[in-house]
Amino acid sequence: MIEQMKSNQDSTEQIKAAMQKQGLIKVPDIPAASEKDSKYRRVAKFLLLIGVEEAAKVIPHLEPEQIERIVPEIASIRSVDPEEATVILAEFKGLLEKQKNSGGVDVARSILTRVYGEKKAEEMLAKAVPFSDGVPFEYLADLDKDKIYLLLKDESEYIRALVLSFLKPQLAADVIKCMTPEEKSQTVLRLAKLKSVDQDVIRRVDQSMREKMEQINTEKAESVDGRNALAQILKKMSPEAEDSILSNLADNDPELAVNLRERLFTIEDFINSEGVFIQNYLRGMSDRDVALLLAGKSSAFKAKIYGNISQGRGDRILEETELLQPVKRAEAEEVTAKFFAAMRRAWESGEIFVKGRDEDEYVM
Repeated sequence: MIEQMKSNQDSTEQIKAAMQKQGLIKVPDIPAASEKDSKYRRVAKFLLLIGVEEAAKVIPHLEPEQIERIVPEIASIRSVDPEEATVILAEFKGLLEKQKNSGGVDVARSILTRVYGEKKAEEMLAKAVPFSDGVPFEYLADLDKDKIYLLLKDESEYIRALVLSFLKPQLAADVIKCMTPEEKSQTVLRLAKLKSVDQDVIRRVDQSMREKMEQINTEKAESVDGRNALAQILKKMSPEAEDSILSNLADNDPELAVNLRERLFTIEDFINSEGVFIQNYLRGMSDRDVALLLAGKSSAFKAKIYGNISQGRGDRILEETELLQPVKRAEAEEVTAKFFAAMRRAWESGEIFVKGRDEDEYVM
């Protein structure tokens, strides 16, 4: 179920909606794995379980006071054992079910079960809706080739061929490249011979793969580095959101804020940075993109940008800025995210020097 959430954008949107509509503290009444855990700590563990990419999408949709409570919890978590992970995921699955309970297969199943009993209800649903959980193997679509190969490597060539036949051609080809020569030969041969398959067989294989994927992922969720995970989450957020969270942390937990800043390349770091890379990178950006980058930024940030371009170009960009007003937030955020990703990579590789942070790494 963890990987299903990570690979399914719709599930992520449902999680966001559930958290916003019902509130973080209105989780299903399932016994907590630890009575000492606050509800914010359990949300923090949930965010770690669904992974950096999805957590970074969820956090900006929370209330500021919720973020203030959850962020320190993420940083302090060291492990989530498999049993606790299962309980936490069950809690949030229940929350999602509440959101989805206005119709669909689950409602139909509930009604049919009350009228005909569970066994008869499932038989009727199987005939009416062969794949009530969605398109077969759709939860594999966004996984990388290595994870899919891990799922399939111990299966027969028939199962491997069946699953691959439902994937996009490029992804299926990438998975086959991960196989041993013998596996490749067997799987490709079986794929070539694969014809119509009974829907019940597809359904059973689909369910088996779901369960196997959940088991593999739960086994991997035994040990986490909360602070490192939080740093990775912050890297995926916009620089403004990242800076806001770090500023709030500085008031409530200065030590944690300092530790996280050491792992990140922040807006403040960019303002205090030096290096030819900055000028070269700005030279490769269009005037329009630089204008979008400057939109909504602080005077210190703007001064840093103008200080790394010629006065003539600065005048042109200023004119471009006036012509673009008002700027669409989405466009500005896209350009900003790309810019800071490049700056961070340059800092990590030593192409950018940050005053106040990197002095001990250099000698004269």
